[in-house]
Amino acid sequence: IPRITFNFNPYNSNWTVQRKQFPLRLAYATTFNSSQGLTLDRSAIDLCFDPFAHGQLYTALSRVRCRHDSLLFFSPSNVNKDSANIVYPSLLL
Repeated sequence: IPRITFNFNPYNSNWTVQRKQFPLRLAYATTFNSSQGLTLDRSAIDLCFDPFAHGQLYTALSRVRCRHDSLLFFSPSNVNKDSANIVYPSLLL
């Protein structure tokens, strides 16, 4: 990540301040299970690996109000592959 340098002169001074910083943006991450019960404005879901437990894919996809508010990430080798939504029949009512 490249560092960006900012130069500025404080008000009514004859000296210059130089500040270097990384261009970062605040973001939040959570797991499938801890997002249960939340309603999110937007979500980005990493499906490079299949979910490993019953209902995780449904939980992740159902956190937003509209499907166009979700962004799904796949690995290039999995683009044409279906993601496994693991369902155990013994857990169904």
